Amino acid sequence: MMKIRTSSNRNYDLNPTVTQISDKILNRQSSYKPSTNIANRNSAINDTAAIYEKNTVAPDFSTYSPASVKAAASGSDTYGKYKTYLADMGFYNGAIDETYGDGFKNALVCFQKAYGSRGGYSQVVDVSGGIPISLKNWIQEVGAAFYTNLHNGRSTAAMKALGIESTDFEKKRNFARILTFLEKGMGCTTHQAAGVLGNIMQECRFNPLSENKLTGTIGILQWKDGRRQYLKNFAQTNGYSDEKNMGIQLAYFKYELSSTWGKDHLGKYAQNSHLVVAWKEFMADCKTDYDKAAVYFLNKIEGAQDKQKTERRTYAKLIYNAIKLKGE
Repeated sequence: MMKIRTSSNRNYDLNPTVTQISDKILNRQSSYKPSTNIANRNSAINDTAAIYEKNTVAPDFSTYSPASVKAAASGSDTYGKYKTYLADMGFYNGAIDETYGDGFKNALVCFQKAYGSRGGYSQVVDVSGGIPISLKNWIQEVGAAFYTNLHNGRSTAAMKALGIESTDFEKKRNFARILTFLEKGMGCTTHQAAGVLGNIMQECRFNPLSENKLTGTIGILQWKDGRRQYLKNFAQTNGYSDEKNMGIQLAYFKYELSSTWGKDHLGKYAQNSHLVVAWKEFMADCKTDYDKAAVYFLNKIEGAQDKQKTERRTYAKLIYNAIKLKGE
């Protein structure tokens, strides 16, 4: 069972009607309800996170202060705790237990390749003998951002604005996963994140499993042809059975745009240098304009020219207005 610690400057009350608890991952959306108007995203921007800890006895739900949650590391520090973080963020889909197998190790590496580390993207720490404390802290910090994005009203507001059913929790969770990655992993502003998310909404409605059999495209960016092959090879190289995992797609997103590869898996010089240049320009020129960000990402990074430009711009606007923070 998992014990929920909710970090917030306001209280969250457990919904007493919740009785179904698996030994894997709870449906966080139905696990608790806010005691304040959390649907107002600007009233909740100081929320910190929801932290999940293993409880081997009985379900124990409590409300904690932000200070308590910041000190959560002093409590249980099990593999199950970090598996839960990585599972919720889309990197791990195995059992939530205390084994330390290859699937979990691959997820730890994949997380680092998506989010980098405080020392930089290239510094993936060795996890063969356990999880270094620096990586534990980083997982918890990114996890805090993810749970906050999932539960403080930003993702809910975006789903409502986009006309996505409130019961479709998986789309909401995928939205929060991608938003957190863009903010914490890629350093995007809210405008830039909205521009990218507007494109992803048009491409796949935030579904990493999305595949178009006619065009051969797949994933959150509907990679096709050579780019899909690179994605598939990247997944296999990193220990994933296929390329449809959200975590591997986020890691590949960063891999494709962050640095020129040199030679690819076939020994040929990979053609991603134009994408690296385009991303640098995107980060420099689209910081304060979600509309410009949506169009630039479509034309220069997705490479789809004017395909559904109007829809992508509309989605970017709706998303920006839903996720913008107070004062933006």
